[in-house]
Amino acid sequence: MKRFISIMLTLQLCIASFTANSESINYYVIAKQAMPFQITTDDNQHSGIVSDIIANVFIDKYTVNYHVYPFNRMISELEAGGEKNWITYGSPNWGSVQAENLSDKPIYTVSHSILTNAKSDFSYKELSDIKDKVFVLLYGFDYPTLQPYIDNGEIKELRVKDYAAAFRILDKMPQDAIFIEMTSRIKYNLKIQSKSLSNYHLQDFSALIPSYPIYLAFDPKMDSELQKFINQQLSTLSDTGTLTEIINNYI
Repeated sequence: MKRFISIMLTLQLCIASFTANSESINYYVIAKQAMPFQITTDDNQHSGIVSDIIANVFIDKYTVNYHVYPFNRMISELEAGGEKNWITYGSPNWGSVQAENLSDKPIYTVSHSILTNAKSDFSYKELSDIKDKVFVLLYGFDYPTLQPYIDNGEIKELRVKDYAAAFRILDKMPQDAIFIEMTSRIKYNLKIQSKSLSNYHLQDFSALIPSYPIYLAFDPKMDSELQKFINQQLSTLSDTGTLTEIINNYI
């Protein structure tokens, strides 16, 4: 009888473990605009800083379901509740659903730059230097520190759907257009489009958009034990240097 009870308890533990570890994670990915943080291919392969971190966090533990959307559609999906136990990346600076429930530790520190064509003699020192420029910005993304200047007409914005369009505008309007974006994303996208940084001029823009950390962003209703597991895994990746290795693969 004791042996039977022992066997039953062991089976129950195994079933409980299988149930916990077979639960799906729903990972939300921004289509085409988030490289090198999230990179997708036409054959649905995923890479990038955040995607590689996700893969390492859940390796052999949970099934990861990928949900790829344009940025605005993704935000709408998440604000509507999203799939159970969803995860993506975010920051307190971004507000809304990408700031409500974040990982204990940041995964990267973001800085912004001004990119201009090398033919331009533009040099940024203060706000008055850029008031007559056309600000090229990615469609769908918010820039809270720029918005007051956009609203009162001091800044003229031109929204584009991707980096290729932004670079084309800089090439066509070298004296008038400036592209504002994350430094890491500018450099990565120039590289994959075989454009030399020497043909452009990169200037720090932290005076108006200060550097800030980004985190993994969780479903506000995520299971507490799952969230604890993710934070523990993230801490291990940081302590072992894996997090730094992942970042250095792209930056």
